[in-house]
Amino acid sequence: MRNFLKYPPVELRARNEYCTPEGPGFRLAPQEHIKLGGSYIQLKLPRHRPRHSAVRGESIPYGQDVLIDNDLSHYPLRTMANDCWGSIGLLGRMWAFYGPWMTGCKGELSLSMSVIGRFEDFAFDKISFFNPKAFEAVLVRYLNDRYGHKNWEDDMAHIPRYYGPIDWQSHTHLPVPSASFKIYRRGEDVGDLALPDWLFVFPITEKYFVEVCFAQEFYSWDEKGDVAFDTGPLQELQDKIFNSITLELGPETQAKVDQIQAEVGNMQLCKEFAPLKWPTNIYPPEPTEAPEIQKSLKAGY
Repeated sequence: MRNFLKYPPVELRARNEYCTPEGPGFRLAPQEHIKLGGSYIQLKLPRHRPRHSAVRGESIPYGQDVLIDNDLSHYPLRTMANDCWGSIGLLGRMWAFYGPWMTGCKGELSLSMSVIGRFEDFAFDKISFFNPKAFEAVLVRYLNDRYGHKNWEDDMAHIPRYYGPIDWQSHTHLPVPSASFKIYRRGEDVGDLALPDWLFVFPITEKYFVEVCFAQEFYSWDEKGDVAFDTGPLQELQDKIFNSITLELGPETQAKVDQIQAEVGNMQLCKEFAPLKWPTNIYPPEPTEAPEIQKSLKAGY
């Protein structure tokens, strides 16, 4: 539990001396339950405690099946390369980490969770997102449409505003294929990469997948431009939340997953996933190299 006497959520004397900040405790964090198409996602999340109280959290009412009771929302203008994709927000949280003795907020960790799919007119016919090779191909399309179309202007038009996926890792702790990776914001200089978004994705139905996004923000820097505090507590909380995520499939969904597994055998996503060739509006994306992905899409798995 956080020591509010030594680490109060106030800033009376801004100092950038190196310290180890404290944020919310995790041990007593409440459990969140999210129902999606008859399946249940569970995870532990501390109470929403941002740096600025005006930043509101987001939750789905308990017991509501999101995919039955809600429709996909359109992304804001120019977020996507097209209007084929929609999303439903599930969770939004932010946690501030404070230095000792009223030295202020040193950094924040935020989490957002959404369910993502394509509108009916643009749905991928005869493709199940539970098929790992098909889901990989869907991710390529989604990441290209979400990040790949954005570039700098004029003489720098060949430089993308995003770079990824980086640090790809296939996971096996859920009953469906899943993976995590980073997407970096990129400046005009090739080596200018800002703090990344850390994404965790997995299919929840044959036509929808879940995206969990963690982001860290740092507010304390020394004279050399280096981070002036221990970022370990932010990463520790992120890791604990991620490790708390579980998924219980509904009977109908489990039957579909079992059918796919009987057809393809290995349900794990690929072990390596190279950064995509962005920007797509300058260099159109090449066809997916792996022939088995092309085959899975054509076969309708």
